Amino acid sequence: MAHRTPQKKYINFLIIPDGKEESRSFRLSVGMVRFLIVVTIILFFLISGGFIAYWKLGSLVLENNHLKEENFKLVKSLKQVDQLKEQLVALQNFQKKIRSSFEGYINVEESGSLDSVSWNDLNFEMMDIGRERSLFNNIPSLIPVEGFIARGYEPSSLISDAHLGIDIAAKTDTPIRAPADGVVLFEGWTNDGGNVLIILHSFGFITVYKHNQINLVKELEQVRKGQVIALLGNTGKITSGPHLHYEIWRNSQPVNPINYLNER
Repeated sequence: MAHRTPQKKYINFLIIPDGKEESRSFRLSVGMVRFLIVVTIILFFLISGGFIAYWKLGSLVLENNHLKEENFKLVKSLKQVDQLKEQLVALQNFQKKIRSSFEGYINVEESGSLDSVSWNDLNFEMMDIGRERSLFNNIPSLIPVEGFIARGYEPSSLISDAHLGIDIAAKTDTPIRAPADGVVLFEGWTNDGGNVLIILHSFGFITVYKHNQINLVKELEQVRKGQVIALLGNTGKITSGPHLHYEIWRNSQPVNPINYLNER
């Protein structure tokens, strides 16, 4: 009994042009059509995967550029701090020269550095009014913005990241005031904090202001207690509404701002 060989199956394609040209036709085997479909699907997934990988790589490059920019600004601020320290040393040396030049002519009292005074050892009853006013002007005791505290100081938390300051909620464009005399160390934009201000004060204090709508002072500008330095806003990636994120650092350590807010 003879066996029949299986016949190949074909798919015919007919091309009909719009003009007067003759119609053309060609055929492909079913196996070839299946092969082309599989190759097309593989190419689609490869192209899609390449596009997704390229998009992720682009996002990483943008984030890396943001980090480089913020790192550059921080390095610049640190250099400015070093310059301020050098200027302070120069002023102290100049003061010593003046004192030495007056010796023998007038009696000049030696005044100790205010930074060496212990906070707990200060006797305000025996202190003259001018020195007391100068002291409190350099301690961040003024609340920087009128509003209500939406989140407190949380240096450690099991359910969320540490919150090294307080959030004071208020309307957009509410004035933000300097809580003490100082010098602006940093003024600029960061990805998470939006418009940010950092001010250096005496006694090792540094205050930080984030999410500002606009900053009204520039780097190395001297500010006075109560001066409007910015307007409250909702800028930056990490924010949930108009508020001021306010931090106080002393001797390179974060402290609870509530402990210093004695004045309104």
